[in-house]
Amino acid sequence: MQAAEGSTVKLAERDSYALALSSLQKSRAAWGPQYAKNLLCAFTETGTDSVFPAQVTPSSHAALGGTISGFAGLTLVDDAQVTQDIEFARLSQQLRLQVDAVMADLDALISAAQGFQNVRPELNSLRPEIFARVLRDLLDSASVETGTRALWLKLLAAPMGRELRAIYEKLIQSLQGANLQAVSYRMIPNASGSGGGGGGASRRGALEETGQHAGDNGGNRGSGAGRPAADAGGREFPGQVEFANPAQPEVGEALFEDFLLHGVDSRARLADSYYARVDEELRALRAETAALQGAPGADEDRGAAHAQPTGRRIDGQSPLDEQVWGTYARSTARKLVRAELKKEATHVGQVMGLEVVRKLVNQVAQDPRLMVPVRESIVALEPSLLRLAMVDPRFFSEETHPGRRLMERVAQRSFKYNDEASSDFLAFFETVRRAFNTLNGLKIDSAQPFNSALATLETAWTERDRADDERSQDVLKGLRFAADRQAMADQIAFDMSSRPDLDKVPGAVLDFLFGPWSLVMAHARLVDQDKQIDPRGFGVLVSDLVWSVKQDFTLRQPAKLMDMIPGMVRKLNAGLDLIGQDAGERAVFFDILIRLHGPVLKLRRLKSEQDVLASSAMPLDSDLLPATAEQRIPKAAAQPWLAPRDQDGAGFEETLPSAPSALVAEAARTRPAGAPENQPGEAGVAPAETRGQDSDQVERILLGLITGCWVDLFSNQKWRRAQLVWASDKGSLFMFVSHGGRPHSMTRRSCERLILHDLLRPVETHGVVAQALSALKSDALGKGQAGSRGLAPA
Repeated sequence: MQAAEGSTVKLAERDSYALALSSLQKSRAAWGPQYAKNLLCAFTETGTDSVFPAQVTPSSHAALGGTISGFAGLTLVDDAQVTQDIEFARLSQQLRLQVDAVMADLDALISAAQGFQNVRPELNSLRPEIFARVLRDLLDSASVETGTRALWLKLLAAPMGRELRAIYEKLIQSLQGANLQAVSYRMIPNASGSGGGGGGASRRGALEETGQHAGDNGGNRGSGAGRPAADAGGREFPGQVEFANPAQPEVGEALFEDFLLHGVDSRARLADSYYARVDEELRALRAETAALQGAPGADEDRGAAHAQPTGRRIDGQSPLDEQVWGTYARSTARKLVRAELKKEATHVGQVMGLEVVRKLVNQVAQDPRLMVPVRESIVALEPSLLRLAMVDPRFFSEETHPGRRLMERVAQRSFKYNDEASSDFLAFFETVRRAFNTLNGLKIDSAQPFNSALATLETAWTERDRADDERSQDVLKGLRFAADRQAMADQIAFDMSSRPDLDKVPGAVLDFLFGPWSLVMAHARLVDQDKQIDPRGFGVLVSDLVWSVKQDFTLRQPAKLMDMIPGMVRKLNAGLDLIGQDAGERAVFFDILIRLHGPVLKLRRLKSEQDVLASSAMPLDSDLLPATAEQRIPKAAAQPWLAPRDQDGAGFEETLPSAPSALVAEAARTRPAGAPENQPGEAGVAPAETRGQDSDQVERILLGLITGCWVDLFSNQKWRRAQLVWASDKGSLFMFVSHGGRPHSMTRRSCERLILHDLLRPVETHGVVAQALSALKSDALGKGQAGSRGLAPA
């Protein structure tokens, strides 16, 4: 909770976390003993959840009168209550997901301890739903806002799941150590499941063996669609299915669909025919391996990838470079690992996990967004992923699981590069190669090796990025300061425009006051440590400057103006020096100022009052006339102003020359090295029919540029992979950083021009693993809808 409070930048969220944290600290001393006491009471209430789900207590069910009919029974629930209910549902689901791997063994042992002849998971007093419900009731007793309880539930899920699994594992060991014999499952087929039913009936029978329905996600193990079952005492529990020794289902598409799409992790034992097929597969693979090893030059795998072009097709069966990936470079070696693990599998869920890994690796290996060496590295990691699937068959379904995070982080990190021959990419790839080869040599009995590998990689990447980050942070700090300064200057100019003494002030002077001088005043305030109202007196100067350009006053008090000019000029120069305005820019204003002061400066040569009056009557030049009504209204700057030295440091450069065709031609001659291998048209440039963007496309691309996204940018006659690290609040200024911490800053207009000429292209970097899983699910769903729902052999 402290980490969540520190990571958020929104003040309201930070206050919510702070309140939740302080309330939690006040209650934690009393809650420990009270939670234990409430759990003991709940453990004695077996069977309640078989009638009332964990989310609906008996009291609330009675209050609803059993059923609700019509709109009269509906009540409004505030958003905070809805949020709390959602967080409780998420807590229950996460607890079940984290302990699901051990629940089959625990249910069998607890049912035996309770005296049942068959497994009755719905009567397991220690099921995770009990822990979740007691926790919810305890939190409900706290005198806090509903939103605070929702935050507690949200953040308690992960640590509670870990602790609960550890408790279950210890309890299983204790019961097994006491020589308690676990009871078995008994399947009761439904009416349509007996006999020679079709694929749908077979699928239902397979699901009932696991105690789950499609889409159940393991949240209600034991709730089935068979006839009412009774316990040893004759009590009936509607909507339950008794479980017994399964009929050893065949492993096929239907089970795979349920495993992948609906989260059904079947604990059913495997059929003898399955092991017979695996033995045949193993014999064939070992014979093939021996033949290849005995025939030098006949193994197409050995070093085959080394001679292949970088644009070659990669999939899960591709041979890799043995000098890079060792033994598992050969596809036969990876197949052998998979077959040996299939032989070691004890239940259907493990086989399904192995199959998902095989298909997932194959899918990621064909992702055109990834460079070939990165795809090959995922293929090489398959043995370790297969071993992990034996321990945790559904690891891929958790975005935060170390196994899935390792694949995703390597893929996302690779988007930083667009040239696999560059030294930066080679250094990145070497760390990945070492980490993956080390994993392949380890015994995998938990997710910890993947966690360690990822931590090692992240440390290496952070160290390598440190110098680049320091450079880009310095530039970014300057850009943010410029944006803050511009926003404050716009406000100062707006406030200044209401001054009554600005009447009859020349428009050129108002432009100076509303522009550069407002920047000077804003800069002074931002850097002032003492928080003065008018640091360095730049605000006071406005009154002197305004008075000095009004000839009605200065010609009558020339001595005052003569005394004022030297100090005023020094302060003007000091202020403009502060913001870094060069001499050329300020020369225009000082020329106007001299011309406005000219009549007074000529007074020394005038001999009479009549000459003075004649001088004052001389017409002013058009650029020295009093400001118009439109000029009296300050206009907010389209983009933050930056001094020339700041522009150079921030990487502002004229990416498009005055004749764009020269640069576009150069872009057409080169190609971003990391572009997808199936990119049509000339290397590095889109086909003629898609080259260039219309205004709507440009606007869509601009809206899609969010902090952290990657783009291919053609800069200084070279394609560069750059990341957007900052954009101003108004979207008027962007800063990208390419390799070596090189900044590329540009205004919105420059960005539009680059996109228009196809010289800035967003890189698709959305989740690699998530996209691969989505493709697998779509494929499985398509097969299911086409009628392929039978239990075909794997």
